[in-house]
Amino acid sequence: MYFKNLLKIILSVMGLSVLISNVYAGAWEDYKQRYLDEDGAIIDTGNNNMSHSEGQSYGMLFALYFNDKDSFDKICKWTLVNLYNEKTGLLNWAYKRNQSDPTADKNNATDGDLMIAWVLIEAGKKWNVNAYTKRGEKMLSVLMSKLVMKMGGSYILLPGIENFYFNSHAIVNPSYYIYPALLGIHKHTFSKRWREISDDGKKLISNLKTQKIKLAPDWIKYEANGDNAPSDKWPVRSSYDAIRVPLYLFWENSEAKELKPWLEWFARYPATNTPAWVNVMTGETAGYPMSNGLLSVRTLITTGYVAEPKFSDNDDYYNASLMMLAYLAANHAFM
Repeated sequence: MYFKNLLKIILSVMGLSVLISNVYAGAWEDYKQRYLDEDGAIIDTGNNNMSHSEGQSYGMLFALYFNDKDSFDKICKWTLVNLYNEKTGLLNWAYKRNQSDPTADKNNATDGDLMIAWVLIEAGKKWNVNAYTKRGEKMLSVLMSKLVMKMGGSYILLPGIENFYFNSHAIVNPSYYIYPALLGIHKHTFSKRWREISDDGKKLISNLKTQKIKLAPDWIKYEANGDNAPSDKWPVRSSYDAIRVPLYLFWENSEAKELKPWLEWFARYPATNTPAWVNVMTGETAGYPMSNGLLSVRTLITTGYVAEPKFSDNDDYYNASLMMLAYLAANHAFM
């Protein structure tokens, strides 16, 4: 960011005018070529070439950061046409183009909705488009009314409208707490509730009493009395979902105290041999190292710096997206 600002000053003195965010557009152009379909769908190349609200949210985020309004509009239009659910006011999480009904599963994915709402609000500011702002605010209103609940003395963010609340407990995904988004939304709405959601999300991952490895697991079972444990509905690992937890923490605050367990964990291994996942109850680790996407998050947390990504044919959609997210987080984008 220092060099970007310095370049702005130099160009200004020289009487030149450019869109400075386009200076770093190489990674975005490559990302688009690999994962953005011509109709505006982000293609998950590691998951049967499906599309989903998560991918659409990332595509819109990257287009906004790199000042590519044409791509932003195309991705946004495809998302609303193909994923918007009038009954819920949110987005169907999945679009499986190889099925007769691509959106047969009408559940939402809260992280995709939350990211898109935030990005729409930021896009409204950047490009002075009130329609973006209004749609983002409308999504926030639905999220607050349908996905936020108080349980065990804390506000929790349900991962989806269906199948995550069970009276005595709820299932929570720690990586759905997108801390830069929650902070940006709090600043925009002036609602302390969004700040409380963020604070309570951090408390959730700081209260891992039963775990041998004190990293956020991919999924948590949160009890009505406030206790939590890794959910046994999924492998009890800190893995491909949970890697976004330290990423979002750093993005909001590089000095966040909640990063300490990750720093300690990464210090156990050389960068080239850090396990891709760990069973947080037993300590068992993957027999293979982190992929490029996970490694980019490790680099972010341990060094504070991530270079502009360069993708290879071995990088599927999710790994490339993690690399892009880590790059934005290193620059504290939109903060």
